[in-house]
Amino acid sequence: MRLDLLRVPVLRLLLSRPALALFRGLTLFIFLYALAWGFLVPSRELNLFTTAVFWSLFWPFFMVTTLATVGNVFCTLCPLGFLGRNLPSLRLRPPRFLKNPYLGLVLFNVIAYWFVLYTFPGFWRDPFRTALFFGFFLLLSLTVNALFRGMTFCKYLCPIGTVNSAFNRVGMLWLATNREACNSCKKPVCALSCPYELNPSTFDPKNTNAWCTYCLDCARSCEDVKFELRSYSHSLFKPIRKPFAWEVWVYVVLLGAITFGMRYHHALGHTQLGQFMPWTLLGNFVREKLGTPEWVDPVGFFAFVMALLTAFGLLFLSLKLAKRVSGLDERTLFLHLGYAFAPLMIIGALAHVSEFFFLHYYHNIVNGFAQAFGLSLRVEPLAERGDAWLHVFRVFPFLAGFWSLYILKKRVELLSVPNRTQLFAAASVLPVYYLLLSAVATVAGLFFRLPHGH
Repeated sequence: MRLDLLRVPVLRLLLSRPALALFRGLTLFIFLYALAWGFLVPSRELNLFTTAVFWSLFWPFFMVTTLATVGNVFCTLCPLGFLGRNLPSLRLRPPRFLKNPYLGLVLFNVIAYWFVLYTFPGFWRDPFRTALFFGFFLLLSLTVNALFRGMTFCKYLCPIGTVNSAFNRVGMLWLATNREACNSCKKPVCALSCPYELNPSTFDPKNTNAWCTYCLDCARSCEDVKFELRSYSHSLFKPIRKPFAWEVWVYVVLLGAITFGMRYHHALGHTQLGQFMPWTLLGNFVREKLGTPEWVDPVGFFAFVMALLTAFGLLFLSLKLAKRVSGLDERTLFLHLGYAFAPLMIIGALAHVSEFFFLHYYHNIVNGFAQAFGLSLRVEPLAERGDAWLHVFRVFPFLAGFWSLYILKKRVELLSVPNRTQLFAAASVLPVYYLLLSAVATVAGLFFRLPHGH
């Protein structure tokens, strides 16, 4: 399936420069207003708006739902990218140490957010600290993009820039060009107009559009650029000429930090089985021996660490087994088969954001906006914890796991090896564990939940 959205009149209007500028301007206004509100009204009771915007609306609800379905439209509308593309820049060449996609992923995502969330669980619930966090990234983005060319902040330092770029492969959107026109093109205006210094004419031949945020500046400069809706996860079923290790590491690291970590600490931790889990036993031991303050959660810390170790350990085991049965080196297997892990975290996360929309996000967002703009409006949650119909969202992790296995099967078939069945079995360790963990967490949540369980 291929549908060029720029050839559909209504969608072409919505994707026009004025329309996108309006949407981006609105997100910029909300972003800046939420920041200012966080600094001016730091009280949790008097300021629901700042935390609702950043921790409910933008991240994770909008980001996860769009990435898991259509693709990276979060970056399309991002206010920081909007500013970076439109403010003056010295256009210096960024130093080599900055051109590292792991900076944003590890420093500003895994450590600055997830490590803090697990270890100091109440830290980011504060409007003032939330404003400081996103205010820091606003200043960093303005500084870096004003100095360097190629939207350096978005590509390497943004905590979700690398993440969104990697998970964009799961969705349906894709930027492409008319190959016949490109073959006779003497001046690639699409590439020259790209603020990220990408060449859209290479996206299809290389089967990658890494770093593309669908700003559509290229489409304004050349009528042969196409913004297409394609079959779901289409790029994951084809060879990738130049695979990026950082894309696969995004899938594995966040699978550990988010999916496994949340399953360990929350899904299992809030059941009758939780007291027997190793992270609980070790965390409680440390709490008892060291007398840690209440605002520190040793159990969460050890769940986080053990979840990451689980993901890395299973990946290592899988690669060793796959190497033994295939004869291929581990790097080749990692770069080729690792893309099959893309759906696990992002599609599975739909279970969390869907349930939380009805339990928390909806009323947090509406009441927060009403409070910030002086509206006489207050709504209640759309559901209560324990409502039976919420269990329907538990299907998403299983869809993610089986979709990952299906992609893995197809990627194994792309390799010229004789024992493909054995290779598939060896390479499936991570998604199989993911499915088993999801099943255990589901059963525990249904039949062994604590009365006050999360």
